[in-house]
Amino acid sequence: MSPSKFELPDKAHPRLREFHSLWLEKAQGGLPHISDFHIGTLSDTHPLLAHIGVEGPERQLVWRDLAARQPWPFGPPVKGRPVMESVPPLSIKRVINAFEETLASGIPDYYETTSWLHGGHTVSLARLVAPLVTEAGRELIALWEVMEPPADV
Repeated sequence: MSPSKFELPDKAHPRLREFHSLWLEKAQGGLPHISDFHIGTLSDTHPLLAHIGVEGPERQLVWRDLAARQPWPFGPPVKGRPVMESVPPLSIKRVINAFEETLASGIPDYYETTSWLHGGHTVSLARLVAPLVTEAGRELIALWEVMEPPADV
């Protein structure tokens, strides 16, 4: 599958759709370069945005840059630290596998969870992760969106 053929589900949050459109525009049929995405500037409209890199022979995923416009609903991520330190323990394997698959395939990935417990409150989260090119090779840009909490049953 070509990265440009990846489509978000119809129910995806409008901010995720807008970011995916920006990624496609910058990709121009390939993969966009990190210079196309200034995290500080984009954080005004995309407050849960992160650049994720790969380091060392073990290819550990690390937070390279982070938007700082609102509290993160997990973690919180720390620039320069491993991604797995910020991900909830029960989600580590799923998140790391999805990120590694996106790095390997060059195709974005969308994930949504409807039962995320954060600070005693249940929230719904959606995440879009997409590959990009840097001087160090292929890395990732990811955007999370906190959506309306699910209705109490």
